[in-house]
Amino acid sequence: MKQKAVARFLAGRYKGAAAAASLSLLAAACGSAATPASSTTPSKATTLVVGVDNGSPTLADNFNPFSPNARIGTTYMYEPLQYVNTLNGSYSPMLATSHKFVNATTLQFQIRSGAKWSDGTPITPADVLFTFNLLKKYPALDGAGIWKHVSSISASGNTVTFKFSSPDVPFAQAIASTVILPSHIWSKIANPVTFTNTSPVTSGPYKLGTFNPNQYVLVKNPLCWQASKVAVQKVVFPAMSGGQTAQLELAKGQFGWATLFVPNVQQDWVSKAPKYNHYWFPPGGTISLYMNLTKAPFNNLTFRKALSYGLDRSSIATKAENGYVQQASQSGLLLPNLSKWLDPSLPNSGKITYNPTKAKALLASAGYRLSNGKLLSPSGQPVQFSIITPNGFSDWLQAAQTISQELSKLGITVTISTPEYAGYNSSLQNGQFQTALGGFGGSGSPYIDFHGILSSALSAPVGQAAPSNFERWISPSTDALLHKVATTTNTAQQKSAVYQLEGVMYHQLPVLTLFYGATWSEYSTKNFVGWPSASNPYAPPAPYGQAPLAIMTHLRPAG
Repeated sequence: MKQKAVARFLAGRYKGAAAAASLSLLAAACGSAATPASSTTPSKATTLVVGVDNGSPTLADNFNPFSPNARIGTTYMYEPLQYVNTLNGSYSPMLATSHKFVNATTLQFQIRSGAKWSDGTPITPADVLFTFNLLKKYPALDGAGIWKHVSSISASGNTVTFKFSSPDVPFAQAIASTVILPSHIWSKIANPVTFTNTSPVTSGPYKLGTFNPNQYVLVKNPLCWQASKVAVQKVVFPAMSGGQTAQLELAKGQFGWATLFVPNVQQDWVSKAPKYNHYWFPPGGTISLYMNLTKAPFNNLTFRKALSYGLDRSSIATKAENGYVQQASQSGLLLPNLSKWLDPSLPNSGKITYNPTKAKALLASAGYRLSNGKLLSPSGQPVQFSIITPNGFSDWLQAAQTISQELSKLGITVTISTPEYAGYNSSLQNGQFQTALGGFGGSGSPYIDFHGILSSALSAPVGQAAPSNFERWISPSTDALLHKVATTTNTAQQKSAVYQLEGVMYHQLPVLTLFYGATWSEYSTKNFVGWPSASNPYAPPAPYGQAPLAIMTHLRPAG
């Protein structure tokens, strides 16, 4: 289940901006295997088979884009106002052609003229108003917390205006990423929360063709406003199941696109068809060691610095992820994705160099000493603590084991606990842990990523639905920096504050970043080219979330 280690902890205040859909979809897609059904064998030149949707063991017929149980193909059919590339935070036109801030509390989107739903009905600003008001009427649908930030929405011509209850510039991403519903269909639905939308009327590149419990097929939507850019006529989603079947089917060429962890991707994928088979595993989140800062010795900065220098992050990354990922920057930025935000004054792009000698010196300066190979605290007690990591996360377990081995060289005893995910999550939420492996980032926005782990408002369990400041970092000065980014549209002012937030991460070590969690993606260029890559990162290469809206309009026939 290595794939489940990618960016699980985006579900804070801004979960709708980059994660509301992708969290549930990623959890469904990851760690799965597939047996492609043979009932549908369309022309290779026009069809793409995608290994991503978990059957568990069969597929449920649900295409409600606001349901956490929706089929992954739903995001191929419904468009948001704008597509936000979570690699770098850039916006691309969808049902809105552009957006702008009139001021820090007033955001306007220009709605596209001439677009139609798949049944031929025009898409209008009225659909946008209906969708957002539906989220207000049914809070269970409002996973992004839109109406916790928006006070009103109105339309004049093709301009839709959102008024914020307080300045919140980065929240534009959550609004832009909200998919729009056809009001002429959904206004007739008695309960949109439980509605499964088995005959979806769509705006995006695809509409539903056929469905059965073992496989469903999307077909090109000829009425999509960008239909001329869509070369793939059919997208086939076979039901995925557990085990190693998916890796075998991938090796046999059953998928044109998949999101699988493969132990030896060169041997098991690329070598099977070197001319066509490719992969790209860009960073999708930052895997980190969370220390409970309300507990000793983690509330001591010198001790945290010693731990930091005592971890060989490069070795941890290699062992945990089979050499596919790199050591993470302690700046807190997902690199190279967010390089334009990186403070140039940070040495080595914020990467901490392994230095056990310095770690020992720091411990000694804080009154720690070795006795018979065991580190003793200033009060003479053995230094020992536990790391919790969810059961089944094999890569995180490997990372925890490596951390334990490395810290033993400092005389520290580290034990590992692997509760089921529900228990693990409860421990994080309630602060009942010493250290834990977790992940953050991957939204494409430095503010959203930093807000999730550094905002004091998210550290208190009371009144917070999903706090993500699990380490309990409390700092009025940090909160002031976050506020500065949120309340200005001036890029230079935003960057100045972000640099200072990076300084908090680098110098004060609220969490210890370890390595980047990969976005797994294998793809074939036998029939289609134009895939996102390191040289052309127009989207993450993920076949889930909203990335396919960009990818499926970039693919073109090979040859």
